[in-house]
Amino acid sequence: MKQLFKIFILLFPVLLFGQSNKNLKVPAGIAIGMDAPKELLGKTFDGKVIPPIGDLPQDLVILDFMNTACTSCIAALPRLGQLQQANNNKLKIISISYEKTDRVKAFRKNNELFRSNKLDFIVEDSIWSKYFPHQTVSHMVWIYKGNVIAITHSEYVSQEMVDQVIRNGKINLPIKDDFLTFDFTRPLIGSQAGRYSFLTGFIEGANSNFGHQVDSVNGTVREYIVNGEIIAAYLYCYGKLQSLPFIKDSRIVVERSDKQRFVFDKIESKYRESWRRKYGMSYEANFEIKADPKDKARAMIADMEIKMGVKTALEPRSVVCWVIMDDPDGKKAQQIEDGQTIADFAFMLDLNGDIPPVINESTDTRAYNFNGASGFKDVQTELKKKGFILVQQERNIPCLVIR
Repeated sequence: MKQLFKIFILLFPVLLFGQSNKNLKVPAGIAIGMDAPKELLGKTFDGKVIPPIGDLPQDLVILDFMNTACTSCIAALPRLGQLQQANNNKLKIISISYEKTDRVKAFRKNNELFRSNKLDFIVEDSIWSKYFPHQTVSHMVWIYKGNVIAITHSEYVSQEMVDQVIRNGKINLPIKDDFLTFDFTRPLIGSQAGRYSFLTGFIEGANSNFGHQVDSVNGTVREYIVNGEIIAAYLYCYGKLQSLPFIKDSRIVVERSDKQRFVFDKIESKYRESWRRKYGMSYEANFEIKADPKDKARAMIADMEIKMGVKTALEPRSVVCWVIMDDPDGKKAQQIEDGQTIADFAFMLDLNGDIPPVINESTDTRAYNFNGASGFKDVQTELKKKGFILVQQERNIPCLVIR
């Protein structure tokens, strides 16, 4: 529950890398509109040295700050690789991670998506993340002809946006800024006292945040949701009432004509961040400090329902799932000390939003070495080797229903 003249030629870039970045003074950050640094980009996990951005033949360079613990980052690699291949003479995408070489090599050994990755993957970075500070990944920095033109979420790295940059030399996209200085301790509608609640839409200049602010003087607590997706806001409250499974899109049932308000549709809306800015919501409510957390959650759900004109519930619905069972005729693989239980494997697999809900009905508690896979046939084959069965069946499972 993640290689006497020829040798010198191979070593020379590594020596150059060490000399070039020695005692480098890194600024607080480089903003859009500024020139990109002129230092070497770094060294990949397989020893390849990536030259300065200005020495790359492509006009558009996109730096993808990521790490191997980010499942969505790894899942995006095939898409990014295909995009670079389709624009080989114009676009260069480079992954950058702080992780040690050995960790990345070990991850690559056990992850099929990463093994097939063709993008350069820089490791042990301690410089470029300071040039472009961030707190969440992927963090994409767009550099066109040496100038930083955008800093975005990964989803905006698409053929449509690459074409715009090549055509216009610039692009206007929502900026990914993990260090916005929005004051979440202040009420959204000025100074407020007593019991009140307030609902509004997306607030510019603030990242998404869910939390509370205690006023011990007046004996109140302000519960707030800033720039949350509507579904996430309700799940935040329901999660205070009971333990929830991972509610992916296949567990969301919208019995309304305005489904686009609640569930992101890539075909219709294209980019989730743009959709979130259109349909995101901000909410706050004041309670007595001694109020029971579950009572507050119920009150927030009811209040948001009234203000939004909806009804919500957690109800069992019949959903096609991937079901993991013990194979009565199969032979269990050899367990390993630092492996993964089938329960943990199923949990991690279920976090993939592109596949149906994963239900583990195995009683096995031993640890195995599972190779990475996400397609049904590949997962089925992998589990078969370990003595498990994977089938697609309908199950009545908890779903969030919006009417």
